[in-house]
Amino acid sequence: MTSKQPRKQRQRARSAPLHARHRNVRSTLDEDLREEYGCRNARVCQGDTVEVMRGDFAGHEDEVVRVDTKAGEVHVDGVTIETADGEEVARPLKASNLRITELNEDDPVRMDRLSDEDGEDE
Repeated sequence: MTSKQPRKQRQRARSAPLHARHRNVRSTLDEDLREEYGCRNARVCQGDTVEVMRGDFAGHEDEVVRVDTKAGEVHVDGVTIETADGEEVARPLKASNLRITELNEDDPVRMDRLSDEDGEDE
């Protein structure tokens, strides 16, 4: 962000293009995954296993159910809150408060990209 004004920062975040919104749903990788792929962080995808690092659910580890790039939120299985009428709804989390412990390897393009990042460091 180039501006210090919160109003302009919020406006730029709201009107950001899709490729910039993908940067907002990146999380750090577990130490084992860092060594394996040679990169520090990756985009959170549905099916990844993540550990919550901050907040009321810190220490909870489960699978990602949904990733909302428009809002920059991640929904994790088992992380729910109770509404006023007693209904259980998913609690949205920021991706920066998560750590990826296991990757969903169903997407070959994603795995190729992670493997390519490993080759660039050498």
